[in-house]
Amino acid sequence: MDDRPSARVGDILPRVLSLMGLDAKLAEAKFMRDWEAVVGAVVAARSRPRDIRDGILYIGVESSVWMQELWFHRDEILDRITKEYPGIGVKGIRLEIERENP
Repeated sequence: MDDRPSARVGDILPRVLSLMGLDAKLAEAKFMRDWEAVVGAVVAARSRPRDIRDGILYIGVESSVWMQELWFHRDEILDRITKEYPGIGVKGIRLEIERENP
């Protein structure tokens, strides 16, 4: 019989993900899934996080009106993201109008 202490997968998984460099990607996926909780239902219905590259969060918005609305609230959104999702490393926000397929 093995005398080593046993560990649960839930206890080991965060360390394994970190060692593999996947913890940041997991945090990013959780953030993308939780977008509505970050910005609220009304804003989430008119925008979506598209990508995070080099510390910049790219957000697709429905129209120029919504782009302006999010621009006014960008510091608040960024503060919330950095407090609630520090592992994703967002340092700035870029807004882009979503284009529908012709």
